[in-house]
Amino acid sequence: MAANFSACLVPVAVLALFYLVIFPNDLSQLKSALAPCDAASKSVAAAAAADDDVDFRMFFGILTRPDFYARRALLRMAYALQPPPRRAAIDVRFVMCSLDKEEDAVLVALEIITHGDILVLNCTENMNDGKTYDYFSALPRLFPAGAEPRYDFAGKIDDDTYYRLGALADTLRRKPRRDMYHGFLNPCHIDPAWQYMSGMGYIVSWDVAEWIAASPELRGREIGYEDDVFGRWLRGAGKGKNRFGEEPRMYDYLDREMYGADVNCFRHELIADTVAVHKLKDRLKWARTLRFFNATDGLKPSKMYHVDLTPRI
Repeated sequence: MAANFSACLVPVAVLALFYLVIFPNDLSQLKSALAPCDAASKSVAAAAAADDDVDFRMFFGILTRPDFYARRALLRMAYALQPPPRRAAIDVRFVMCSLDKEEDAVLVALEIITHGDILVLNCTENMNDGKTYDYFSALPRLFPAGAEPRYDFAGKIDDDTYYRLGALADTLRRKPRRDMYHGFLNPCHIDPAWQYMSGMGYIVSWDVAEWIAASPELRGREIGYEDDVFGRWLRGAGKGKNRFGEEPRMYDYLDREMYGADVNCFRHELIADTVAVHKLKDRLKWARTLRFFNATDGLKPSKMYHVDLTPRI
């Protein structure tokens, strides 16, 4: 009897979460969709135990689409296997717009139950039509002043980018906590006054996110290439004066099998002190990158399997 009762609760829970994530129409529902993120994620949050153990906290939002299940599974493993960053709490979360397909609502609900690392925004899924605005403007409402956790930085990360969180933490540790903008300065060959971050990933101090949330006039100026639009927002308002680039430690993956893919100011071979690698567009690029950074070192010998990790280049 007890077993049957427990079994009946499962579809009820899934149905409840279906409505929870497919109708995030107001702040209370948005907070509910993020509720599992209030605790440490089971898989990818690289958070330290207590405030007095850390120098800073960051919300590390990976912008993705609901149907990119395989990509999220890969990223969860890639970040969970990294050593925890020293004296930093970096909460890795996946950010997507409203779930308008039945299968996505149910399957993403299961991800929320299992991993607690997903933020569902109240928007229509897009790349250059305002998703970045929706993301940054939502964060201060979800985590207002005085609430827990208290974040110092907010990151916007592409899902084809691999950050090494320890290296990132070391670059941010002594950076200003106000009016700060960090990433890869792009385009890398023009006047620095016009350089802003490549969409591969950039991080701003929390006050910049608060400014976006408090500036409704930006809502009509969010259409276009999102990193270019973001730069124009900051230049127009005189924001982001503390600007930091991490080149050559942030760069595009060099695919020598692609015509015209030569070394240049934003693309080169993998290097040991990397902060982030971008344009990991397929599983082979991910595999080669993760092997280069020794992600497979934890594989122990066993009679249960034989895995040949020798490069086949």
